[in-house]
Amino acid sequence: MTLPRSERGPATAEQVSRSVDLDAPPAAVWDALTEEALLGEWLADEVEIEAEPGGEIVARYADGEERRGEVELVEEAERLAWSWWREDGAGASRVELVLDAVADGTRLTVIETGTFAARGPLLLAAPAGPRRAGAQPMLAAPAGVMPLRAATWDSPLARLHAAVRLVLA
Repeated sequence: MTLPRSERGPATAEQVSRSVDLDAPPAAVWDALTEEALLGEWLADEVEIEAEPGGEIVARYADGEERRGEVELVEEAERLAWSWWREDGAGASRVELVLDAVADGTRLTVIETGTFAARGPLLLAAPAGPRRAGAQPMLAAPAGVMPLRAATWDSPLARLHAAVRLVLA
């Protein structure tokens, strides 16, 4: 179920992109993106990852949802990409994390590409109710459409800040 690799993704795909500046060098941010315990601080409640091309990624959430995927690209301290999907195989998307050194640390850009019309980006979508312990409340959504977090990408990226601080401690 790996999505085709391209700068734009599949022809009918939509793309969600957000950037955040982190007060840490790229190597420390890389640890927060590739170490299972640190991924569990911001991406999902429990994460398994083989951070190598062809490796598996599994994200498990407190509500019981599980997402599985395949790591596609690893350029240490620069880029990490994987394709993942829900347990039922629906909603496949590609997530790419791009690290750029900036004057005060690292700019992390998160790009998710997929067909989101029905349920929203996987990194943000969740059934009604909290995704993780302490998760942000969800926006109401029309029937049949997965609600999205009020602050798109803000909650996972805020938790990433905390994970990076753990690397620096």
